[in-house]
Amino acid sequence: MSSQSCLLNLFPVEIIHLIFDYLSTCDILHGFVNQSLYLDSIVFNYNFYRINFRSILKTDFDLICEQIPAKNIISLVLSDEMDTPGQSNLFFSLRKLEDFHVSLRSLTLYNLNLQSIELILNQLDQFNNLSSLTIINDTSISFETYQYHLFRFVRLKISCECFFHNLMNLPRLKYLTITNPCTFHQLNSILSYSPNLNSLNLSLEHENGIHIQQSICNLTQLIVNMTQCPMNMTYMKEFLNWFPNLKFLEIECRSDLDLCDGYEWETFLSNQIPNLKIFHFKFQLRSTIIINTNGIQNILRSYSSSYWLNEKRWFIAIEWNRRLVYSIPRYLCESADSDFRRPLNCTIKDESIFYNHINALAIWGESNDYFPNVKELWLVDDPLVINLESMINFNQIERLVFSSKLHLSIDTLFNLIKKMKNLSSIQFYHLPSSFNEYKQNVSFEQIRSIEFSREIKSISLIQILNEIFPRIQRLTMKINSFDEIEKIFQTFSSSLSIVCFHCDTSTISTTNENLFQKIFNHSNFTFSIQSNSIHFWIGSKNITEKILNQQVKEKKKRKLFQCFSWCSSKKYQIQQ
Repeated sequence: MSSQSCLLNLFPVEIIHLIFDYLSTCDILHGFVNQSLYLDSIVFNYNFYRINFRSILKTDFDLICEQIPAKNIISLVLSDEMDTPGQSNLFFSLRKLEDFHVSLRSLTLYNLNLQSIELILNQLDQFNNLSSLTIINDTSISFETYQYHLFRFVRLKISCECFFHNLMNLPRLKYLTITNPCTFHQLNSILSYSPNLNSLNLSLEHENGIHIQQSICNLTQLIVNMTQCPMNMTYMKEFLNWFPNLKFLEIECRSDLDLCDGYEWETFLSNQIPNLKIFHFKFQLRSTIIINTNGIQNILRSYSSSYWLNEKRWFIAIEWNRRLVYSIPRYLCESADSDFRRPLNCTIKDESIFYNHINALAIWGESNDYFPNVKELWLVDDPLVINLESMINFNQIERLVFSSKLHLSIDTLFNLIKKMKNLSSIQFYHLPSSFNEYKQNVSFEQIRSIEFSREIKSISLIQILNEIFPRIQRLTMKINSFDEIEKIFQTFSSSLSIVCFHCDTSTISTTNENLFQKIFNHSNFTFSIQSNSIHFWIGSKNITEKILNQQVKEKKKRKLFQCFSWCSSKKYQIQQ
């Protein structure tokens, strides 16, 4: 037993539950199970698991399905996207949907197949406590027989087509996100049929004028994208007059110059929306607008009053070359290159905010600027001729990408990886030419994801890569033929879980499943075939038997719960 688990045995259940609230389910299972009977009892009695299966490793998916009963899960995210093909069908073969009817409060579905969507929608009325539903699907869903269930939800995130089909009163709805553009007419319907709506997030399409017939709305949060609607201050006031109770407002739109007048905004907001606490905006000015330096300074001055800087502490920046006026830090740039220059016109004095906000950086030359929070680094020039340490914090880097122009030596590559303690993902265009001749015993177990932009023709090179990166879980690469798949899987890391091969898939079909079973030596995997790629989601060989014995184990766990339900008592803590 580790010293950490010994210490945790002294903590009451409530404190450990608070810790669990900040951890993923996988972190809890990997970190707390089999440490002590006391911790096991807490893990398996915790009833607030939030399960997110999007882009999850197959091994972690299997572990959760094996260990966590449905009655302990309050939030569930399912995904049939390309990195987890066939997930929903597999999940429903392992778990009965009715087991979630009582416990589940939130359900999110990413691009599920229509069969799984229909299975869930047919049972919507049986989820006693489900109050939040998110459906993100590239294909259209027929909501004809299910739409009347929407009245039960407090929180919804769905497409325009789903929401407006046979729209009915939604008295419980408080949080709504529409994932594709709506018209102003449809906005009227939203406000009419959702009288208790607190938060609305949507995009609006262009219409002639703004027509809102609904009485004044009680919304406290509004996020609206109007980039398809050219706006001026008159239209904007007419629109926002219907939302006098807002505390949070975020707007993106194409705008006339008058919309960038801070004095006008100050007067309007003070009088019409006096409770507004947070105001984010991004105004994209029309290309025909011409303005000189004095005009830019006038705009800047209008946002420099005591109202903006002291009372509200709302700051803005102007990038006239991009014709943008926007709030900071909300709309600050998050990606940059070594030619990055902060906006010259802004109302904030602390210049470091512009550099601190950059999390993805492409470097092709020297820079005098320092970017402390870069997590994704793109190298275009040889790092030997660039003083990288003066530009970035190596310990922040999680993903490293090498450009097509860069030809590194293997020693340079390894030195970079050694400096980046938190690096977990690498994308290569060219592999160092000396890889084949490298004889030193070097391995980097922290690297879990590798992507190759070009085909690797040598199996011996793949063997070397597997020795250097022995714990790869995610792999993306190009191949020439189906025959190479077997060689790669037989050679590369046994930890592989999410794999994408870019290739001609015209000769590959679902009938190849038996061949894949021979390659993996088990059947614990799924795959999908796209027009120019094949995607695998691979689990552990031994998990199949575990899943078959799952019911037996759950019965044992229930006995464990009963035997150790007293574990949180002080008596147990003293004994420990």
